[in-house]
Amino acid sequence: MNGFTVPPEVDDDFLAAWRGTIDHFASAPGFVQARLHRNTGLNDTTFQYVNIALWEDAESYRAVFRDFVPAGQRIPGVTAHPGLFDVLVEVDPR
Repeated sequence: MNGFTVPPEVDDDFLAAWRGTIDHFASAPGFVQARLHRNTGLNDTTFQYVNIALWEDAESYRAVFRDFVPAGQRIPGVTAHPGLFDVLVEVDPR
């Protein structure tokens, strides 16, 4: 999971950069999928965007960054807050 603080004036730049980063990730071994969520403005608005990506394992995730800095981290004013999490509980009422 990666929460992003994005100033409104660089919103379009951030979205373009995120798409470029995901294109890079999509070709990497171990990448499964990603979803970018935009904050609706209801309740906590700390992060304007949250990216949730699935990887086969933590090493695949680490490897993709060895020679790559995500473009979103090079945009002035954008701050990324990445973290790796394991699924603890999954609920699917279907």
